[in-house]
Amino acid sequence: MTYSIAAQEFPGVPRDFNPSQDGARSNPLRVRIFNVKYSPNLGDGLLSECLEQALIDCGAHADTRSVDLAGRKAYGPGPAQRGALIRALHMLPPPVRQLSVRLPLAIQSRRRWQPHYSAALLGAECVVIGGGNLIVDLDLNFPTKIALAIRTAEQRGLPAFIYGCGMSSGWSREGHARMSRALERGVLRGVFLRDERSRLLWNAEFGEAHGLPALVVPDPGLLASYRYESGMKELPTRTGRSVIGLNITSPVAVRYHSSQPVETGGLERWYCDLAQELAIAGHEVRLFTNGSPEDRACALRVRAALQSSTWSERFSHAQPETPAELAILIGGFQGLVAFRMHAVIASYSYRVPFVALQWDPKLDSFVQSVARGDWLIDPFDTSPQTAGALLGRAMACGIEAEAHATVMERARAGVAMLHAEIVQAVMRA
Repeated sequence: MTYSIAAQEFPGVPRDFNPSQDGARSNPLRVRIFNVKYSPNLGDGLLSECLEQALIDCGAHADTRSVDLAGRKAYGPGPAQRGALIRALHMLPPPVRQLSVRLPLAIQSRRRWQPHYSAALLGAECVVIGGGNLIVDLDLNFPTKIALAIRTAEQRGLPAFIYGCGMSSGWSREGHARMSRALERGVLRGVFLRDERSRLLWNAEFGEAHGLPALVVPDPGLLASYRYESGMKELPTRTGRSVIGLNITSPVAVRYHSSQPVETGGLERWYCDLAQELAIAGHEVRLFTNGSPEDRACALRVRAALQSSTWSERFSHAQPETPAELAILIGGFQGLVAFRMHAVIASYSYRVPFVALQWDPKLDSFVQSVARGDWLIDPFDTSPQTAGALLGRAMACGIEAEAHATVMERARAGVAMLHAEIVQAVMRA
């Protein structure tokens, strides 16, 4: 089957844009990229590292680096109680949730985040709020942090851009107000979002009101196969079996982002049944996660359940600890099944066929943007047998080289366009 990338995809990046003529200058600019690089989800680190390197490749200073919005400074799985906190917040009515988080957010802003942001901007010449589903109001978290980052940029006299982010609906009145006040500062010079749905949401909520219409650019995580050397795909085992990656996401996380009920035992049984279907079909199955502690715990439970299977020798487990390890692991598979969006994005980058598991609109948007809608399923309405068969068809089909090259070039050109905009903004300042 042949796929093509629709002409309207990634309209923010002109098809004739030349990354080699992006306004590079003799004095490279130091850029600080605000994101959640060191979150427990290594997908956030993957896209952050890709955007950092791509900007440097386009002519930014080698000191260009990310600033974690939560003040973290290293990769790690995060606190073990994270899952319990997510469950507790999920049980509260939205108005009560917002009231319960306001004081902790105010304290963290003053004691931790403001000093962290101010110190990070010493010597910087531009701010980018870059990568991830950051334009979202989950318990006022990101509206608070983004507003603070923009205010800090204003204090330093620095222009700012939003690049490669996703946006979600469901904003609260207070979250909307915090974001609007930040935009009124006039610091933000351009908005580039990663999918059409995000663009439409942004324009309706903020863009039209503040004269900041968004354009669409590819997710910077698509550059994973450039950023991380995978070299060769992992060869089939000595028995000739291909290796399939089964990316485990906890029911707790799925429930927090999904509109439908998610039963813990049911999803974990689905994982086990799918793994056995893939083993019966002749594959080896490698369980792994993107790193969040609740995902890691779930993967261990699934692994333990599979040990009593007839096919137990065909199941293994790997746990990446850095974005590079995650990308290289995914790049070595012959196929992938995943909820997590940046596992799917890395898979596409390395031309590894995948089946994406529906749970959050952001994943739907990415899969559609690369013309892989046929490879997206609802796991709560699809049997493991059907999912396994679909992956087999996806592997037989593969990812067409020309369409893939087009997406990858647009991803590189998008970052080059951002760099050109940064140069122009600094020169006008």
